[in-house]
Amino acid sequence: MRTLPSVDSALEQILEHVPEPRAAAVDLVAARGCVLAADVVADRDYPAFARSRVDGYALRAADAPSGAPLPVAMEIPAGAAPCAALPAGSAARIFTGAAVPTGADAVAMQEDCEAAADGATVTLRGDVCAGQHVVPPAFERARGELVGARGDLVTAAMVGALASVGAVRPSVLSRPTGRVVATGDELVDACSTPRPGHIRNGNAPALRAALASFGALDGGAVTARDDEASLAQALEFALAADVCLLTGGVSVGDYDLVPAALARAGVTKILHGVRLQPGKPLWCGVRGRTLVFGLPGNPVSALVTATLFVRPAVRRLRGLPPEAPGPRRAVLDGALPRGTWRRRYDPVRLVRRADGVLLARPVGYRGSGDVFGFALADALALVPEESPAPVAGDEVEIVPLAAGTA
Repeated sequence: MRTLPSVDSALEQILEHVPEPRAAAVDLVAARGCVLAADVVADRDYPAFARSRVDGYALRAADAPSGAPLPVAMEIPAGAAPCAALPAGSAARIFTGAAVPTGADAVAMQEDCEAAADGATVTLRGDVCAGQHVVPPAFERARGELVGARGDLVTAAMVGALASVGAVRPSVLSRPTGRVVATGDELVDACSTPRPGHIRNGNAPALRAALASFGALDGGAVTARDDEASLAQALEFALAADVCLLTGGVSVGDYDLVPAALARAGVTKILHGVRLQPGKPLWCGVRGRTLVFGLPGNPVSALVTATLFVRPAVRRLRGLPPEAPGPRRAVLDGALPRGTWRRRYDPVRLVRRADGVLLARPVGYRGSGDVFGFALADALALVPEESPAPVAGDEVEIVPLAAGTA
């Protein structure tokens, strides 16, 4: 067993088989969470005209000594183009976002002004300098200037920026689709009442949720019985996705039929087994552009291997670096067992101490079948092979569990 690949070696082998992401033009809102496949530049100057930052009065700074009333020559709401240049010695009532008229070089905030009851004149309470509260043309972006670069993640703010330059169908790297197969005669639907010897299927919804948090699109899930025909039918469905996850049946028992079923389906094995606890029976292969992961049936093992191996693969399919964002080290707030011949990942909860130190607090969980204890964790603490038992106060490497869709 010590000849099995290490976690790092296994991940390297898997990532070598991840196909290149594919680009597609998509509707703008659907681009959120995707990576730009091409640069996007400004189609015009932004703003295209001098714009007021505030509600107030546009004027020439030289015409506005403190205390001198100025006639109000025009009113300019947002969306209206000034019909004429501002006459010398006058002011224009103006609103936030409106075009500053030719001849004006400043805007006085309405809170700093006192308008006559009839609105015909306005008196400033303070001095005004040229450029005050005016956004000049091309101040934010000039025509042809970069708005979003190839490789940038499309956030909600980026969606707004792309919309502003008319890029309503940007070219992005497509998000992969993931499908899940849960195997086992003992499984019943989560809404059912299990009979003796049966359990509710928690792995399928958990792994669908995990794939979504990695940024994959949900392609659904099926359950397969422990027989060749049922597995073959389930694989026909799942292998149509970019990422296929199977849970259960990947070890070496009499009912662990998944590796043979995958071989019959034309999936080429990359590896089977890794020096990891929990998750040693991990199986990984590829068919065409489809990545296939055979995950252990124990719920904690399934989610740990999904985090360590599926998440980096999905991120690479999306055009992102394999490592998910989040803290990488924390101070242990408790004790963990010593390292064995396998690298171990223990569930912990991250807590920020009053002095800012990030603590990793072990959760009360009872092994790889205990999804209830694992549900309390938001990170994994790494215990290296053959290492002494970590104790409170030791700094440990951590892997965040909650990655969002970044």
